[in-house]
Amino acid sequence: MTKKLDVKEKAREILEEALDMEAVLLLNRISEQMQLIFDENPNPTLDDAIRIVTDYFRGDGRPAEFIEDWLHTAAEHCSSRGLDNAGKPKAMLSDLGVFRFMWFLKEKGLSEEQIDIVLTGAVQQAADHQGE
Repeated sequence: MTKKLDVKEKAREILEEALDMEAVLLLNRISEQMQLIFDENPNPTLDDAIRIVTDYFRGDGRPAEFIEDWLHTAAEHCSSRGLDNAGKPKAMLSDLGVFRFMWFLKEKGLSEEQIDIVLTGAVQQAADHQGE
């Protein structure tokens, strides 16, 4: 339990040191946008997930090769976690959210180690909220 608190506290410290208020607001907007995607697609099909991911990356100016590679990697990641076909679409959308958070933090200059700590803290925070 102490280790969980330590990681969440370290994640909070990293974000407070690295991000200004505008960046925090942008990070919140990413979270709200991802929540909206899940609200609008409570039971997405694989085609829905592919369309949502593709539309997002096209809107972000990513080339088709990047999108294809991302989708392939996401599918492999789902398989490596042992997800069945029904679970893959939600997992792919979750991966999109994680990617967006990671990319944002990377653009703000955080190191890979700092990003890992922040994501671990966020996962633990979410797990704590689900347990309540």
